[in-house]
Amino acid sequence: MLNRVLEIAEENRYISLERGFIVIKSKGEELGRIPLDDIAVLLLSAQSTTLTKNIINALAERGCISVFCGKNYIPQSITIPVGLHSLHSKILRTQISASEPFKKKVWQQIVIRKIEHQAMVLELFNKNFILVRKISKMVKSGDTENREAYAARIYWTELFGDSFIRDKNGNGINAMLNYGYAIMRAAMIRAICVHGLEPSLGIFHDNKLNSFCLSDDFFEVYRPIVDVIVYKEIQNGECELTPSVKKNLAKILNIIVDIRNEKTQIVQSMNIMVSSYVNALEKKETLITLPELEKNADGIAIIESV
Repeated sequence: MLNRVLEIAEENRYISLERGFIVIKSKGEELGRIPLDDIAVLLLSAQSTTLTKNIINALAERGCISVFCGKNYIPQSITIPVGLHSLHSKILRTQISASEPFKKKVWQQIVIRKIEHQAMVLELFNKNFILVRKISKMVKSGDTENREAYAARIYWTELFGDSFIRDKNGNGINAMLNYGYAIMRAAMIRAICVHGLEPSLGIFHDNKLNSFCLSDDFFEVYRPIVDVIVYKEIQNGECELTPSVKKNLAKILNIIVDIRNEKTQIVQSMNIMVSSYVNALEKKETLITLPELEKNADGIAIIESV
């Protein structure tokens, strides 16, 4: 199953392909090997890694995304597979013809679910979640009043304290968040491409310099899950992006969420969500299927991994 994240973080690693395995070596000594068929995301954060084109091609054939990171784990380039879906051109035309009212209704659903998840995260950690939950009920079509940003300001302060500022170029907590988001974003890009969608054609995000606007739209509902993992690491005494933190964040695609009244791994829930969007485009119906954090009888979010 495509659900593993392979990160090359140490310098001077040589990666080769051998009988269906990626083999990692340093100074001629083999350090490990991973089955190609298991990898969903190849994350290259080291600056001096040597690999051959046939590895990227072999991963692309299996639907794997390769992410090349810059400072603080912000993706600088992403290699995505092409031609994964036989009806790509048909779906692309449908995607291009989507009306603005349609996209605004879909974006409204995404923002509502994201804010609901943020409220659940605050509740999970015994923070004040009431206002954030109220904001989730105030989101209009297209989020014209920018309730998303309003909720975010309250959310970050409640979760990490008054001194915390979300900064993509920051260290510490910000670097930990960036790492988790990079993994989630790459997995979402894969799901989008597998279903024949064009990742640059967003619903809300519309940056000419961003080739993955649609991914940035869809994975908004998954961001709070990364926040949970990071907060737990802080509770355990971590304050920097250590190898231990990376290891735990790399398992994030295995976390269980609820979708269509079923429990499934995040990586599979992304496929269900994207498939529902394709169906909505074709039928011109605005309702899409979104994941929910798992709850117990008291309504408190539970994060579990398999």
